[in-house]
Amino acid sequence: MPLSPDRLDRLDAARWLAALAVVLLHSAAQAVSDAGAYGSGDWLAANLYDSAVRWCVPVFVMVSGALLLDGDRPQDARRFYLRRATRICAPLVFWTLFYLCWRSLLDWWDDGRIDLSFWPRKVVEGAPYYHLWYLYMIVGLYLFAPLVRALYQRSTPAARRLWVVGILGVAILDALYRQALNAGQGFFLTWFLPYLGYFVAGRMIYEGELRVPRPGLVLAISVLATAWGVSTLSEAGNLNLYFYDYFSITVPFMSLAAFQWIMNTARVPPLSTLAPLTFGVYLIHPLFLDLADRAGAHAGPGAAWNVPLLAATVFGLSAASSWLLRRHPVTRRLV
Repeated sequence: MPLSPDRLDRLDAARWLAALAVVLLHSAAQAVSDAGAYGSGDWLAANLYDSAVRWCVPVFVMVSGALLLDGDRPQDARRFYLRRATRICAPLVFWTLFYLCWRSLLDWWDDGRIDLSFWPRKVVEGAPYYHLWYLYMIVGLYLFAPLVRALYQRSTPAARRLWVVGILGVAILDALYRQALNAGQGFFLTWFLPYLGYFVAGRMIYEGELRVPRPGLVLAISVLATAWGVSTLSEAGNLNLYFYDYFSITVPFMSLAAFQWIMNTARVPPLSTLAPLTFGVYLIHPLFLDLADRAGAHAGPGAAWNVPLLAATVFGLSAASSWLLRRHPVTRRLV
């Protein structure tokens, strides 16, 4: 199926919704990660907000799959790698250095000390700041995208469905294994492997080869199950956040349903002028969250209204910053 303007509008809608969801997730993070507040009204509200948007990163990956697995696009791998390198290398290097410096500045702000010793370790771990892991993961996804596209075009819809079920099934088992043994994520260049399931599913849902029945209902049930799972496995002073994992037993169903619902409904406006800003929103928003935190925006009760208000404010400031950076040819490459 070619990328029709109508379907591209749905992808634009998915992009800005996913960006807003990421900001809401991180806005709720401080309240929900406070083990001492477990069980309180504020904690329960933050847990519900966090659970409701766990589809955000998988939807970003599915949008990429819908675009990059298009068989009508040029198949020249050299041109593909050149374009992806141009798109990802400058932001990866710049924001890695920016957030390493920012992290050191916050240490000085909070404790009056300057520590640069953690820089090499954080880069090797692929997590210079809590959200930048996505850039490091996407490098692996881009490296193998031409191969995945070639295999995708040579396979049948039934085989593709088996890919999605198989890859996501193994990813769910891996998440359970990591939960049981408290194991780490491994080397960042392998992080993309489980996301291949979302990558392929994005193109299949776009083309109508994979359908989630009653996606709104599946989405709602998955959100409630995720919130219930985190609440049930946790206890005061000891939180268990397994159900927040992008490959927990609930989030894959939530993510596929969310993308299906977005692609099906015209009620969500595409906001095509906002969609190009979403990469910048993803990169910039932790800066405003940190400033808000130190200004006391997270302090006190009222998470039910404070979290979405904070998310809307940070999203607006991040989108405006992304727009400004895109106005200049040099800084445009960073977002």
